[in-house]
Amino acid sequence: MMRRQAAAFAAALVALTLVGAPLTMADWGEQASLSVERVDAGELREETPVLRYGDLSADARSAVRRAIESPDGHYTIYGTEDWPEEFLYSDHNAPGRGTYGVTYRGQLYRLDTYASGGFVIVSLSPFVVYGLFLGWLALRASRGDVSAIVTTLATASGVAFHLLGPEFDFPLLAPGQLIRLAAVVIAALVALTLWRRISPRASRSRRRE
Repeated sequence: MMRRQAAAFAAALVALTLVGAPLTMADWGEQASLSVERVDAGELREETPVLRYGDLSADARSAVRRAIESPDGHYTIYGTEDWPEEFLYSDHNAPGRGTYGVTYRGQLYRLDTYASGGFVIVSLSPFVVYGLFLGWLALRASRGDVSAIVTTLATASGVAFHLLGPEFDFPLLAPGQLIRLAAVVIAALVALTLWRRISPRASRSRRRE
């Protein structure tokens, strides 16, 4: 009983952090995007500043490197506090104001930086949906209707949503993919809960026969 109550309490705490995401993570709705394209020196306008990768700050180097290494030459930073200060972000790019040249490992790249108001509801909806589900599961667990194992698995999944979310700039999954993952995880946990409830009943019925 104590184990189940402890699991329910932990689930409730994680559920609160997920449901409160629109308030605690609102800043991550602001997005800065970096796009890079490998170019020759003559392809840049004369007034475009050329920056050396090694002279950039750690945040800027990380963002530029991720954009260069990404399959589409694009990288998004969630949360204004993580935007590299060397660059300007707006809807209208111009040399030195959103358009730069960057030398990286002997190659020249054109770098475009711009900002956009993120879709907070879309980006954070998997947190809220899963948080509501986890809160419901915690309530059921506190009443003894859900096992500690299922509750612990659900809580661990809730923690994983934080690790995969905007706090770490969606390191593995885009917001839309995270939404689909939330739906899959919820469906799997519901199925597991129903199976654990139905399985003992089926066993008792067979014994009676």
